[in-house]
Amino acid sequence: MIGSTANLERRVSMASIIKRGKTYSVVHYEGEGKDRHQVWDSGLSYTAAKALKAKLEVEESDNTRVDRNTITVGQFLDEFVEKYGTVKWVASTYDGNVGLLRNYVYPYWEDKKLQSIRTKTIDDLYHFLQHEAEPAANMGKPRRKRISPSTIHDIHKVLRCAFNLARKWELIAANPFYNATLPDYTEKKRKALTPDQIYRVLAFTDRPEYYDFYVMHCAIQLAFACCMRGGEVGGAQWDRFDAGSQVLYIDRVIDRVEKALLNKLSKMEVLYRFPNFYPGTKTVIVLKQPKTEGSIRNVYIPETVMQKLAVLRSMQDSMKAELGDDGYMDYGLIISQANGRPIMTEHLNNRFKSILAEMNAPDIGVDDIVFHSIRHSSTGMKLKLSHGDLKTVQAEGGWNTPDMVTRRYAHVIDEDRRKLAQAMEKSFYGNDGASSDGSGKKDESHDPLTPELQMVMELAKNNPELLTQIV
Repeated sequence: MIGSTANLERRVSMASIIKRGKTYSVVHYEGEGKDRHQVWDSGLSYTAAKALKAKLEVEESDNTRVDRNTITVGQFLDEFVEKYGTVKWVASTYDGNVGLLRNYVYPYWEDKKLQSIRTKTIDDLYHFLQHEAEPAANMGKPRRKRISPSTIHDIHKVLRCAFNLARKWELIAANPFYNATLPDYTEKKRKALTPDQIYRVLAFTDRPEYYDFYVMHCAIQLAFACCMRGGEVGGAQWDRFDAGSQVLYIDRVIDRVEKALLNKLSKMEVLYRFPNFYPGTKTVIVLKQPKTEGSIRNVYIPETVMQKLAVLRSMQDSMKAELGDDGYMDYGLIISQANGRPIMTEHLNNRFKSILAEMNAPDIGVDDIVFHSIRHSSTGMKLKLSHGDLKTVQAEGGWNTPDMVTRRYAHVIDEDRRKLAQAMEKSFYGNDGASSDGSGKKDESHDPLTPELQMVMELAKNNPELLTQIV
């Protein structure tokens, strides 16, 4: 009996071809339960009708059938942000992704039917964005003439993720973004300071008589010695610092978020909310957990940096006593303004650039260097000191995978690529100073392996995947 009912439902769900005058129609059913209804695809040739019928039956058999709907792209993206974005994204990711959708997708696709989006539709949008559309204004930055390829790549990431969810929700049959054509784009590598340049910046800011200079001196020390991000430097607190063990526990970052998002984003855990002295503002400064669990870590502080921090704490205690509770706002921050208030990441960057401009060093390009560049310099130095121990450097910097170290931060790899090739020639191919004329006689002009060359050989030995960068 059960089998007969199943067969009956199966026959009802199958498509049929009906001739109507000189054309043919394919009749099939969509929906479930009370919403189940008959659909006629009319005006087809017999060949087209047969192809459609076969397609529908294969989809029915494979359970890949997607019913027709009238949902627009705008309606779907609203639901995507509400049900996915608020759960999966942190505040900065939420703001960035919603901004991309509002500026570059809604104006052109909001009223389009979701099921009408094809790979050609996507390619047309990307071509329009790259060659005709005007970029959205970005406060504090000069306006571009055209939307950059990197922005289009960011838009693509968000939409590909959104349409993956549409596929899971059975709103579309396939994700058309996987075959889309993106503009050529190579990620620009951030420039790093050399150890000598870092040393000179530290010497320039080592002025305990001026708090603003010395607090930046300590911020640079932490970023370089402990491989810390700007938000981690600004969010570091004295009660997370163990002077006896010379350890700083990093489990919070400082950030500015929209008040409307404080209770909206489930992935954002706010640990402390700073008082707001300007009523009516839409944002608030907070201490919150880092983006990933890998960012939560202990960092070990060198003795020299310990001594610098001791001087800084003494300066803060003196100012606290001088200004009193009314003038000094004690939030326990290691890096703070002279009145105890927090220093945001953008303020660290602005102060750092001002210091570089005041130094006026001909070999340091102020436009190319930001506060985060110190973290890049730290990564390169620690890779050298550890002889290419990616796992240790990964843990030190709080990255999720070693690939993040090699792909984005390890400038030492690019600098020593030629040396690594030379080391391979001597170590693997056995051409240890042999004459290039084929005589087999030793060429005494070749120098023995330098410490740097030994380091890159160790780097290759510990991480064979890096050899692919030489080829």
